[in-house]
Amino acid sequence: MNDSLSKITSMIESAKDLSIEAAMSASARLIDSTNAPRPQEISSLLNSRSNRDISNGMKCVIGLIAKGEDGLPYFADVVKNVTNDNAKVKQLVFIYLTKYADAQADTALLAINSIQKSLNDKTPSNRANAIRSLAGIKISSIVPILALSLKRTATDPSPQVRAASAMAIGKVYAISGKSKKQMYEILGTLLADSDVIVVSAAIKSYFKIFPNIRGETKNWKFIHGNFRRICSLLSKFDEWAQVYAIDILTLYCRKFIAKPSENKIDPDLSLLVQSLEPLISSVSDMVILTVVRGIYLLAPWHLTNMDIILTRISTSTNDTTTRVYSLQTIEYVCQDLAHIFAHRFRSFYVSPDDPPGIAILKLNILGSISNDTNFKYIFEELKYYALHSKSRIVKRGSIKAMAKCSQISPEWSERILQWCLTNIKVLGGESLSEILTVVRFIIQQKCAASGDKEKHEIMNVLHKLAFYLIDDGQNLENNAKASIIWTIGEYTGLAENSIGPDALRMSLKSFATQAACVRYQLLVLACKIVVYNMNRLLSEHGDSNEDKQTVNLKLQETIEFRMFQYVLHLAKYDPSYDTRDRARMFSVLLNSGIDRAPLASLILQVPKPTPLVNDRAIGFDEEFKALKLYFQVTEWSTDISQLPSSSIRKEAPIQYNKLSNASSVFSERSKSPSPVNTQSFSSNQFSKGGVSQSEQIAKTYQLQSLDEFFGSDEESSEEEEEVSEAEEEDFDGDDDDDDDDDDNEGDACESDESEEESSENDSIQS
Repeated sequence: MNDSLSKITSMIESAKDLSIEAAMSASARLIDSTNAPRPQEISSLLNSRSNRDISNGMKCVIGLIAKGEDGLPYFADVVKNVTNDNAKVKQLVFIYLTKYADAQADTALLAINSIQKSLNDKTPSNRANAIRSLAGIKISSIVPILALSLKRTATDPSPQVRAASAMAIGKVYAISGKSKKQMYEILGTLLADSDVIVVSAAIKSYFKIFPNIRGETKNWKFIHGNFRRICSLLSKFDEWAQVYAIDILTLYCRKFIAKPSENKIDPDLSLLVQSLEPLISSVSDMVILTVVRGIYLLAPWHLTNMDIILTRISTSTNDTTTRVYSLQTIEYVCQDLAHIFAHRFRSFYVSPDDPPGIAILKLNILGSISNDTNFKYIFEELKYYALHSKSRIVKRGSIKAMAKCSQISPEWSERILQWCLTNIKVLGGESLSEILTVVRFIIQQKCAASGDKEKHEIMNVLHKLAFYLIDDGQNLENNAKASIIWTIGEYTGLAENSIGPDALRMSLKSFATQAACVRYQLLVLACKIVVYNMNRLLSEHGDSNEDKQTVNLKLQETIEFRMFQYVLHLAKYDPSYDTRDRARMFSVLLNSGIDRAPLASLILQVPKPTPLVNDRAIGFDEEFKALKLYFQVTEWSTDISQLPSSSIRKEAPIQYNKLSNASSVFSERSKSPSPVNTQSFSSNQFSKGGVSQSEQIAKTYQLQSLDEFFGSDEESSEEEEEVSEAEEEDFDGDDDDDDDDDDNEGDACESDESEEESSENDSIQS
């Protein structure tokens, strides 16, 4: 017999599972099939009298929205069903209104009364959806209604409803007008709520409305008392609440706490840092990166233990955006704390499948973390990328990284310079231009040292560059030739004019066949050579009038001046407007004699800025600028006496909801179910000694007349009105605390009297 019953039970369970699977597959086919309902069919379903048809229509609309299609055309048909008695239909309507109420706010006004009635629904999810939908109708005229509704739902027994109220404040605060103060006070109450879900939602809304809060004291009014509690709850928040809370608390510490050091740190700041450190193991990459920002801005010496996690995020995640952001964070941190990642340089080697943006960030990091210990390995990688990479961006980025690494030591600078000079004849295009930029950068570094050894090294470099310039077998590109000519002319004074004239003489043979940029640089080189001769002759003969005439005569007899005149003659008929204009300017400047030598020196021999070796592509540069702005916060206060005392952060009292138990979810499960009839009793009652006869009589259903029924409704409505009026008076602060206590006592007395009267009536009826 038992076996047959078990078989029947298993058959029933399997049939139940099959029916559920069939219903799910049918609903899926309704949405995903190729024969999906047309808009006219969906509208007819939504306007049907059958709840089943309306439910199917709502499922179709929500399915279209889930697939990314626009559900706005069905707005009027959906809003009609806001008064539907079916709980599932009403929930779908609220979800729809939450998304589209802002798009057609005027039409959504028709559903306000029904939404307000749903705030009294028995189901917490329906009440939460109702307040979300009401907040989605962003019309300033309904803000007072919304404020009263929020005031009521902020004390709802369900944490789900209170959390929805907190999120609703963030949506409508910008249009609240005169109700902003009331909204902000409600949000402050929710920040001190006893439930973590509510505090998490309140943090999100607070972060959203923070820029719109006026007044320095109002901004942080509710953070002072909740600072320590939020620190203790950080690990319990959801990931986005953690991100917002960390940003808020970081800014708060920079504003109200003294700047720490490794030996001295404020206890509250230490509490925050200790709360942040466990979050470095979070499953969310955004939380980890926000924690890194917070610790970097508050106590950067604590970052030494976080290099492993940051490196893992930047190299292992599949999300390109997260990888880019993590690499940008590492690059930014390396500007001040490069030693943290110096021993992990191999993690930033470029892979063949890395996108260009990620490859450039890795190369920039390699250039930032290089030192005497690891550069011999990094240099080999950079040379390989520059010579063998298939990406032009990677080639250029690796050469730029070499320029950054040349600042490590003179020894490595010389090795990089020799490699660049060797590969001038190997590389071409943009890579060759970058190599010449690196050569110029290193020469300027050597020139700043101004020693005999550095001067000799610079002359050797100029000799090699001149050889590459006049060698017809090199087949240098035009931009490379122009860059070499500019470098020779810029340092011709340092070489005492021993290289420039010969390079100019050899290049003038092919002046007419050269590109416009090369012809222009040859003109500038000739001018710089003449200016050097002017200054040399002036220093030899003096500044008197007779000496100036002698200098002019000797200058005109030099071969350098004759080459200059020849270049001017050629440049007068140059196809380039720029070259012709500059030729006329230099002719007036240098053919006027020795008197204008100081002006010519000022124009042609002024020190040039160092080439940029850290510049980026425009897109990457904009992203990095955004990261810099994100890391820029308020500076630490230099005057400690102006900071408030730590007593301002005394914990505010936690707001418990008196209408529900703190563990309402578990309290119902811990008790046995109520008896199904008067003859049975629960285990809870059994533990108390059974069920008394009076309890059975009290639970007996009593039939009421119509007058009694309507009378009880009127009394309950009057009580609700009195409670709401008392709450408004308490919020506005119009009454004193003593009056409020008297009102509360009066309400309590009235409620006690009503309870006594109802009990007397029940006893009389029984």
